[in-house]
Amino acid sequence: MPEEASFSDLVQRARNGDARAAAELVRRYEPAIRRAVRFRLTDAGLRRLLDSTDICQSVFGSFFIRLAAGQYDIEKAEDLLNLLVTMAQHKMTSQA
Repeated sequence: MPEEASFSDLVQRARNGDARAAAELVRRYEPAIRRAVRFRLTDAGLRRLLDSTDICQSVFGSFFIRLAAGQYDIEKAEDLLNLLVTMAQHKMTSQA
């Protein structure tokens, strides 16, 4: 339970504009998002135009704007990971 409480606190702090909390979320989740993007980014033409870092930055940009606006109610770390990976998939599809 303490881990979930600290996760909830971290998300709440990021929602309130705490830059350190936002940086911690990026540190924790960026590797998994980039892995998911690299795994799905198989088109050579598309890979020449963008990479996992581009998609990841776009995902976090959208996520933090919407988080601050109160659009997300994230309770568990797994929920956040699923949300971020789904956002990355949608961004890759729109770029394709």
